[in-house]
Amino acid sequence: MTEFYDTTYGGFAEQLNAAIRSEAFGEEIGQTSWLTADEYRRFFAWLEIGPSSEILEVASGSGGPALFMARETGCRVTGVDLNDAGVAAANAAAADQGLSDHARFVQGDAREPLQFDDESFDAVVCIDSINHMYDRAQVLGEWHRVLRSGGRLVFTDPIIVTGMIRREEMLTRSGSMGEFVFTAPGVDEALLDAAGFELMLVEDVTPNMATVAGAWLAARARRAAELDQLEGADTNANTQEFLGMVARLAAERRLSRFGYLARKP
Repeated sequence: MTEFYDTTYGGFAEQLNAAIRSEAFGEEIGQTSWLTADEYRRFFAWLEIGPSSEILEVASGSGGPALFMARETGCRVTGVDLNDAGVAAANAAAADQGLSDHARFVQGDAREPLQFDDESFDAVVCIDSINHMYDRAQVLGEWHRVLRSGGRLVFTDPIIVTGMIRREEMLTRSGSMGEFVFTAPGVDEALLDAAGFELMLVEDVTPNMATVAGAWLAARARRAAELDQLEGADTNANTQEFLGMVARLAAERRLSRFGYLARKP
């Protein structure tokens, strides 16, 4: 996850990147995934969260979606992320927005045992990041452990293989983002069951990924010269190739994104 995320989080204050994200997502909430604000609001309803809720966001990045959640619902959010730059940016943003009492961010590898006590949270959320976790049985077991009885889990998996994919397409789609897991349909459902969760809902949210990736690609293309200067021509070209591949594979339904809602009995 390395250089891609260091560059992303480090450039978050750049006016150029802010303009691109606004065009890509419509309502910009500091996201770096395929999530839109409206989609996240729908996930809040799935989770049934409110001012008394304690939420764990896994792979919280630079904190934008977590802070959006805190503002929208009044809940308290703890974010955990592997990237130090993302954690630092998230805590700074929480302070700047007056949300330090509602959101805190800590560094940690979600593929390892979590640093939280049993039954600490009412809900766990992980958006477009479970594809970086191969030992998913352990990951889901940890999420089950830190959830209170009756607590809910929402995650999206954007790397479900639903068609034929060439080797070079897989390499372009996974880029240089560290561990990257392509998953067959039904695997996440089976692992949730094995971890002790009750599966409540599975929804195909691939169109959101196709739309966001396409809009992101177009917004960057309109600013190619500025991005060449900011990122370097090679990085810009690689990012455009990546976004184009995401949009195409999603539009053709060869690589799909699904949202999962599960409950700890």
